[in-house]
Amino acid sequence: MAKREIPEINAGSMADIAFLLLIFFLVTTTMDKDQAYVRSIPKRVEVTTPPVDVEQRDILAIRANSKNELMVRKELMSNADDISERVVEFYTFNELKNDVASNFPLYSRISLLEIEGRIKSASADAEATEATPGASKDIIDFKYTILKEWENKKRALQLYGKPELPEISSQAHVRIEVQKGTEYSLFAKIQSELEEAIFVLRDKAAKEAFGESYGTIKSRYAVDKKKDSKMDKEKLDLLKILYPDKFIEVTPKK
Repeated sequence: MAKREIPEINAGSMADIAFLLLIFFLVTTTMDKDQAYVRSIPKRVEVTTPPVDVEQRDILAIRANSKNELMVRKELMSNADDISERVVEFYTFNELKNDVASNFPLYSRISLLEIEGRIKSASADAEATEATPGASKDIIDFKYTILKEWENKKRALQLYGKPELPEISSQAHVRIEVQKGTEYSLFAKIQSELEEAIFVLRDKAAKEAFGESYGTIKSRYAVDKKKDSKMDKEKLDLLKILYPDKFIEVTPKK
């Protein structure tokens, strides 16, 4: 009996099939996106003024350890969803009336006349520094930044429409300390709660002052900032002055 020949398999199209399968899996596969939070880091400026001690009332310390235990102001917090409420309380406790016996930041209030005096003083200081032989560019820029901040406060108060501009203590801040072994999901949750708290605070102020939400103003400015959106920019500046997002991440102590 003659030996039957086995026909060869045409593998010429296998590469095309493999390529199509690869494309299919690339298109249909979903991947979790990494969460990231980007913050602007201020440029370092060498100053001769000694640092001022920060009062405990001005610090909202949030700590997370390698066991994913969360502490806010040295108190154990079982539910991370409560962080935003604690941040809102930190900002608003003394907003209407200072209680010096409380453990929360105090507020100052400044009139238009006082602001104009600060502008005049800051302008003279900046010009004198610029005229000083050997003055570094960083120091000169720093002085003019202070002048610009006071000018922004003047516009903010005029827009606010009240006799005085309330400001939380300049030293008040939220301090985040997360150990290396802490799960990233907890770190991300802390950041998310901080952003939520600031949004809630600014949203309430925006509705009271302008009759529209913070999100609306922010979105409109993002779309129209290349156009004439000076009013929205000044509204956002005012809201940032009322509720500054002073969040500082520190290296955990060993």
